[in-house]
Amino acid sequence: MTLDELYAKVYADDSVQDSNVFLGIFDAHKEIVENVTLDGKPELHSKVMRLRADYAHQLTLKENYSRAIPQIERALDLFQSHPDFEDKDLYEIGFYEKLIFDRAISNYYLKNFHAANQDLKELRAKFPDNDRYKTWLAASKSQSIQTLINALWFVEGAAVLLTTFIDQETMGFVYDTVLYIGAIALFAVLSAEGVKVLNKKKVRRGA
Repeated sequence: MTLDELYAKVYADDSVQDSNVFLGIFDAHKEIVENVTLDGKPELHSKVMRLRADYAHQLTLKENYSRAIPQIERALDLFQSHPDFEDKDLYEIGFYEKLIFDRAISNYYLKNFHAANQDLKELRAKFPDNDRYKTWLAASKSQSIQTLINALWFVEGAAVLLTTFIDQETMGFVYDTVLYIGAIALFAVLSAEGVKVLNKKKVRRGA
């Protein structure tokens, strides 16, 4: 099967088919797409780009996030290297925006909150009236903060256990250091909780 035949098979009715059908066809003939040499041909580039973009999107819809991320990256590269899109704002192309959001969602569910925040901040800046991006960004920020809080509570708990069950004389100068670390961890937890509350208030106010 050639790339043109694969493209025609997938888009026979000019629309992406059911996710399972699409993924089944693409996975069975993936090597065709993998082995294509673009050679600066815009039409060929567009076909490969559409196939890869839809493949990445369908993987995201099927919640196969770990497989989706590298496919999203490859699809985005094809958008960025397309000869027809040179000097063009790629966010004017609807599917590019969708792929960035897919990457954000995938990273969110894979608990890569820093990466998710970066994409969601960019989407929020590009589309300030899109409440969906605002809500997802707030949720991702909250999860980032919660992850930090959990780690800080672990440090605080360890400090409490050490200073409770091992006396100062046994620990020596380390005792004061552990107390100091515990105090810093507690302060950081309270600060992070405050930031989380402020973040939620901003969302409610529509900021």
